[in-house]
Amino acid sequence: MSLERLNSQYNAFITLHEMRGRDGPLTGLTFGVKDVIETSGVRTTAGSRILLDNVPKRNALIVDRILSMGGTILGKTNTHEFAVGATNTSSVAGPARNPRDRDRISGGSSGGSAVAVALNMVDVGVGTDTGGSVRIPASLCGVIGFKPSYGLFPMSGVIPFSWSLDTLGFLTRDHETLWRVLVALTPAEGKKAYVRSPRTRPRVGVFLFDDSTKDLLEKAMEYFPQARPVNLPNMIRYGRWARRVIATSEGASYHLTWLRSKEEMYFPDVRDILKSGLSISAVDYVNALRLRKLILEEYMSVFKDVDVILSPTTRIPAPKISEVQGREKEFREDLVANTELFNLVGAPSISIPFFERDGLPLGLMISGEPYKDGVVLEVARQILPN
Repeated sequence: MSLERLNSQYNAFITLHEMRGRDGPLTGLTFGVKDVIETSGVRTTAGSRILLDNVPKRNALIVDRILSMGGTILGKTNTHEFAVGATNTSSVAGPARNPRDRDRISGGSSGGSAVAVALNMVDVGVGTDTGGSVRIPASLCGVIGFKPSYGLFPMSGVIPFSWSLDTLGFLTRDHETLWRVLVALTPAEGKKAYVRSPRTRPRVGVFLFDDSTKDLLEKAMEYFPQARPVNLPNMIRYGRWARRVIATSEGASYHLTWLRSKEEMYFPDVRDILKSGLSISAVDYVNALRLRKLILEEYMSVFKDVDVILSPTTRIPAPKISEVQGREKEFREDLVANTELFNLVGAPSISIPFFERDGLPLGLMISGEPYKDGVVLEVARQILPN
């Protein structure tokens, strides 16, 4: 089936447009790039009516890097408007549709990239992750989604949601392709993050947010019977509040002019999230930053005893689009609950296909110490089928 026809059924791309790179280590690989990432001469809508006719004059650094390394970009993938959402139902192109069931959501906000990878439309999806936006659709669509450590990839040319939380991320069907992409695209100064653990048997901790996915963790522990429970009380108690204060404050700052002049053009759920940031006080923002430091110290202390932390990626598999539309905020709470805390501490975190519930995929998340991405990737490789 042609790319155009498949896209008409699943809505993975907002714009199909081929950009062919020169020969290099990524020659032969095709990419779908999330439509918040600027592409010279190719419209970048951010899934919004506000930027429907926006055509940048430059490429984002990650786009230039892909092309210089030999990759071929096939188009701009669907995203929840301005990457501010977890369902990918609020988009100028309409919802991205789940590869297992077109009536279900893809997850978001990098949903189009996950759908394109799952359907073999591209080899690699490039997304962004502020609270789980790569790992959530990876979980719901049954692919690999990796969020590197914060700051490992430059964000120049990427429309921001939250400057201090946003991270580029990558979706693939197999570990080998992910590793090949990371080695080629990571700036030289960041490559030391990919050193793998010297231990033949990693020390594994398990972190259970609630009992809704206890069965998934029990299955994961079959691979690591010596795994031990991890306790992060400050992260659980304060983490969600701190991350959301930071994200919505910074998001409102970026969108301030449009919120004042084009409020009616936003999708309602996105508008409400961004407007909530306008009412956050400077005191609350500063307190969120202070809590972030406290939570990071607690998080780092765990790695005296473990190398990685296993946890469920999402509490629920993909719900139906008809159930979600108009209730995006409610489903967003469920979808980001497990992922967002690892953005707060800037940790490397990967979701791998691991489990199914009622015939729908759920991911296992493996997270680690900041700038020890290679350890996280190695444990994922040990669990993934060859």
